[in-house]
Amino acid sequence: MGQTRKGNQWYFCMMAHIGVDSRAKLIHSIAVTPANVHDSRIMEELLHDDETRVWGDSAYAGQKDT
Repeated sequence: MGQTRKGNQWYFCMMAHIGVDSRAKLIHSIAVTPANVHDSRIMEELLHDDETRVWGDSAYAGQKDT
């Protein structure tokens, strides 16, 4: 769990990254990180080898599979 402060208020945060099969509508992978871990750093853990399409927000833009 990560922590950050805004003004005098402390926040403790986590983020869930979820990989979903778009055809079967089933979750196939989940990764939980502290909120300060950038989305693009976890992308490889969410993918299988058979993906032909990837949807995500702007944090994943320009990412290439390895």
